[in-house]
Amino acid sequence: MPRPPANAAAQQLSLFDAPAPVAVAVAPTMPAAPSESTPKRSNSGKPTALATGPVLQLPGLQLPYTLSRSRRRTIGFSIGTQGLRVAAPKWVTVAEIEGVLQGRSDWISRKWREVQGREQRLAALKVQWQDGAELPFLGGTLRLRLGPTLRHDEPAAELWLPLPPSANDDQWRDTVQAWLQTQARTRFAPRLAHFSAQAGVATPKLRLSGAHTRWGSASSRGVVSLNWRLVHFSPSVIDYVIAHEVAHLVEMNHGPRFWAVVGQLLPGFEVQREQLREALVPPM
Repeated sequence: MPRPPANAAAQQLSLFDAPAPVAVAVAPTMPAAPSESTPKRSNSGKPTALATGPVLQLPGLQLPYTLSRSRRRTIGFSIGTQGLRVAAPKWVTVAEIEGVLQGRSDWISRKWREVQGREQRLAALKVQWQDGAELPFLGGTLRLRLGPTLRHDEPAAELWLPLPPSANDDQWRDTVQAWLQTQARTRFAPRLAHFSAQAGVATPKLRLSGAHTRWGSASSRGVVSLNWRLVHFSPSVIDYVIAHEVAHLVEMNHGPRFWAVVGQLLPGFEVQREQLREALVPPM
């Protein structure tokens, strides 16, 4: 299989962990004269935000949104964990902007509910640092227990931690995360070597990442970074991320040839890719 070009030493591609805000751009239906709602231009030419936050009135929902102005030609809006964000040309009135948003009210309401649902599921996963607490591990559940020595009882799915009964949240968190990171390296390295051999490339250097914005990345310099939090997920999902990054060592892009390599390394990867898109990790 072809290798990345020699001049691509600085190239790096990443696999992100959380869905990016869903964005839409709509061309204004007609130009409008500047109104009192249009903010003044900034001397820098950068987008400027309204001083007060507008509220979009939707059926059964009052949704505040952030409105910024720039020299763009379309009305764009996105929905993410930060809420509804709208960007519009300087000359478009607020009335026209809200008319466009009203025209997409069903879509906006649905996506907002999805974002809220995701946040609620994340809150439910928050670990209570105490004896008997549970957290996801390799697609199952791991129960935390206090004991004299550090010990992983695999049949019982328990992790015994040598902490005092008075241990605070930071002590619990640091001890558990250190153990999870050790497990991550121990379990990721053999799979990285496995998929590298399948792809016909040298096994890259493995670097563990703690980033909150990506599951993994691959550099054409031969370094693969994998988020240690992947250890929460099933081995098949972990395999997908590793195969994805190894495929980048062959094709440093996301084109058809890249996905063909992923398919060769992990047939049926589409199932795991969808599982990863829906996956959540416990806030720690």
